[in-house]
Amino acid sequence: MRSHRRLHVPAVLEIPLTTCVYALCAALLGASLFVPALIVIWGIRRFLSDALISHAPPSAGGVAVVCMLVGASAFVFFFIGLLLMGLAIRGLSLAVRPGTHGPFSVTTIFWMTLNSIHTIAFRVILPLVPAGYFSTMYFRLAGCRIGKGVWLTTASLLDPYMISIGDGTVVGGDAVLSAHIFSNGRLFLAPIRIGKDCQIGAHALLCPGVTLGTGPRWESWPMCAKGDTYPRARAWCPSEGSPCGRSCGSKGEGRAG
Repeated sequence: MRSHRRLHVPAVLEIPLTTCVYALCAALLGASLFVPALIVIWGIRRFLSDALISHAPPSAGGVAVVCMLVGASAFVFFFIGLLLMGLAIRGLSLAVRPGTHGPFSVTTIFWMTLNSIHTIAFRVILPLVPAGYFSTMYFRLAGCRIGKGVWLTTASLLDPYMISIGDGTVVGGDAVLSAHIFSNGRLFLAPIRIGKDCQIGAHALLCPGVTLGTGPRWESWPMCAKGDTYPRARAWCPSEGSPCGRSCGSKGEGRAG
């Protein structure tokens, strides 16, 4: 059985590297919160300042307006945060190359940094704005090549700068597209290429190097192994036996025996 060693970074390097990554993430979050904070402060000063100074109960209308401004400022934060994080990932990804890399290579260090930024977007913002303009904007800014009419209902496009999705493709809820694997203490990166008019079911897993042609359809819960290629328009069911299932047939085809 293949052994998997944890990526080990000596403390003398881990502490300064982690501090620098945290500082970059804090700067991006702070910049994202600047305009929303101004909106909230303006709303409080404009509609609640008299009540705060006089210690009188604020008017219901003033509280309602401030609450609306807080809600609006949250979406301003989502937009600015995804904008800045997407641009930061796009810039850092220029130093990331496909292939196998050691733990202290330039690619690995840059990948760890941009992965930390993506984790903030993935955990904090993207779950609140799924399947919409904000998430598509973020992935495109981060380097994902997304065609026309693509419908994304997942936030788990890991390593988006190494993913391309063709026109008319649907990616189901909680599907995971991961262009990286850690194996034996080394980082492996390979692009994921998805053709036109594909349908990827909920909770699907596509690993590094997977290539899908035009029109394949996956049911829920399949897994495509590293480097697999599926060139034709067929339907795949995970219950049928192979990693991505056996061909179940698609329109114009009989069921595979």
